[in-house]
Amino acid sequence: DGGYTVNDGNGGGNYTVTTQTASGVIDKAALTLAAATDSKTYDATTASTGAVGVTGLQGSDTVTGATQSFDSRNAGVRTLLVNGGYTVNDGNGGGNYTVTTQTASGAIDKAALTLSASSDSKTYDATTASTGAVGVSGLLGSDTVTGVAQAFDSKNAGARTLSVDAYTINDGNGGGNYAVTTQTASGAIAKAPLILTAATDSKTYDATTTSTGTVGVTG
Repeated sequence: DGGYTVNDGNGGGNYTVTTQTASGVIDKAALTLAAATDSKTYDATTASTGAVGVTGLQGSDTVTGATQSFDSRNAGVRTLLVNGGYTVNDGNGGGNYTVTTQTASGAIDKAALTLSASSDSKTYDATTASTGAVGVSGLLGSDTVTGVAQAFDSKNAGARTLSVDAYTINDGNGGGNYAVTTQTASGAIAKAPLILTAATDSKTYDATTTSTGTVGVTG
């Protein structure tokens, strides 16, 4: 490739120089992209903010667009993976490297979900049923809660407490992505009216106030 010196006491002028080529091989260098350990609270995505480690770059070569993600969006012990879509900037379309990716351990914590009973009142109906709407706070992504219901703590009349007594979390993980807290509310059951109605009756004098009429009961 030039730059040689012929030491012949004549500045190389004694020779007519011919160069010949030979075959050779440059093997690819090893390049490792390593996911970083990460943890987060459930957010209904696999996104990770961890920084991918890069080992093995040569010269001024760079890697851009390297990102990582959790292996699942669900809460629990997880594995971090290096995403595709990175670019090895080596002037050869990345062809100078054999790329190996490495995983890392991580975790996604459960998100807080609050179900709040609402105040309600009704007239005694011999049940604990409540028509109050349960408040839901903390759902993420497209997750939903269905079948939500609340009930009075007793069917009996008086000052009562309302509690959440049924719900289903639709998060693709059997509800396991949420730590659920329920909150109670105050309520009341009013006494129901009960009417006892004497029936018209007649009899022949028998020296008593006894009546055989049937009392009507309403309510």
